[in-house]
Amino acid sequence: MRVTKVQLCEIVGRDERTLSRWQNSGMPVLELGLGRGNENEYDTVAVIEWLVQVAQQRGEKESTRDRLDRIRANREELAFAKDLEEVVVAADLIERFEAMITAAKVELLNTLPDNLASELSARYGVEVDDQLIREPIEAILRKMADYDPDDDAPSDGDSDEPDDPEAAAQDRD
Repeated sequence: MRVTKVQLCEIVGRDERTLSRWQNSGMPVLELGLGRGNENEYDTVAVIEWLVQVAQQRGEKESTRDRLDRIRANREELAFAKDLEEVVVAADLIERFEAMITAAKVELLNTLPDNLASELSARYGVEVDDQLIREPIEAILRKMADYDPDDDAPSDGDSDEPDDPEAAAQDRD
């Protein structure tokens, strides 16, 4: 995340003089603000990685205060990213996704078969039973409901990798 010196102070919990000292010691600066009123800009990920690297080089174990500062900095960075709408809360995303799936199921099961049957009947002059449309939709929805993201086996049998390498080799012969 790109931040100013003041924002970085808040994130890492240190004052501007400390950051200036760190900068003179090699802390990465994304962009130097040349001239009066132009602030330096920092990449928080690069700064935090630099701080960790410096601590490792010194052979210091992370102090309780440093750990607390790091946790606070991570929280601040996450809160700032949320404010900028760069991240979303997984629970909110899941809730929205489930609402979309439910709306699609209602449309597919209740509205589409009747409307499509009526449209086909009117267009072709043949009575179309909406159940002919509804049954395949229900089968597809059942298959989707059984989806397991942890299942390694492809659901349609189409895979880049053969399930049985020996059988695949025999097929080529």
